[in-house]
Amino acid sequence: MIASRPYLAALVLLAAAGQPVAAHAQTHAGDALLAVRVKTAIVNDADLGGLPIDVRAVAGVVTLAGVVRTADQADRVVALAASVPGVARVEPALEVGNPDPLAEQRRPRLPALAPRPAEGPLRLIAAGGTMQLTRASGAFRDRLRSIRPVFRFRSSPGLGPAVSFRGGEVALEPAGGTHTGLAAVKLRPVMAGLNYSLVSGRATFVAGVVAGYSFNRLDVETARAGPGRAIAVRNSFAVQPKLDVWFDVTRRLGLTLGAGYLVSRPKVTFASDASVSTERVRVNTVVLSAGLAYWIF
Repeated sequence: MIASRPYLAALVLLAAAGQPVAAHAQTHAGDALLAVRVKTAIVNDADLGGLPIDVRAVAGVVTLAGVVRTADQADRVVALAASVPGVARVEPALEVGNPDPLAEQRRPRLPALAPRPAEGPLRLIAAGGTMQLTRASGAFRDRLRSIRPVFRFRSSPGLGPAVSFRGGEVALEPAGGTHTGLAAVKLRPVMAGLNYSLVSGRATFVAGVVAGYSFNRLDVETARAGPGRAIAVRNSFAVQPKLDVWFDVTRRLGLTLGAGYLVSRPKVTFASDASVSTERVRVNTVVLSAGLAYWIF
């Protein structure tokens, strides 16, 4: 029994030394749990959840470090932390400033057909005008420039519906001495089809094909004479592949550039002293346009 006393003394010493170690570990785990509770309360707050705030807890004393936008937010963070059960005292080390100084640089620079920005119009419809140039030849070259209205509708990137009222004017060319030109066909189509839109920053590229019914009119040059003059034109079917580029200069004002190839074959009636004939005439033409559109709402 006497020989076993040294071993008994050693066990008593080890047990006494283990008590502070266990107490220290328990305190550290409690501090970590308290810090998690305070951080959770901040993250779940609608106004404070996105702020970069670091939380540390030592023996019930919670230290808050980070950046808030306003002094009111700093007071709210402190009050919220103090309301968590187990917090004995709150030590704030918060700064008032911009929580994310790079946020402005990462903000999208107003894509052309993006969702409504934080400020500005709803971006639902824009209206404006374009200067249109139709490629043609003959005596009507000086008449083939005109100002046309243009409308822009909000749409999503990808495939979508399209409408177009982009017409043109085509000078009739002489045909083997049978008839003279001396006239131009004015095409006023109402067309619908499909577009594919691609958005890149402020620019939007739109490619598509539209087709529809063209209301045609004949513009005759009366100052000159010739055999087989055109005297009438019928309405016709028209098809137009097109490419448009939109660029948002400001939140409301946009620049548009467009190119299209209008294809139509209306029936034209020609008359001379000896006969009257009706022929289907090809009046294909390239239509170019440039203008401005303003987002109304």
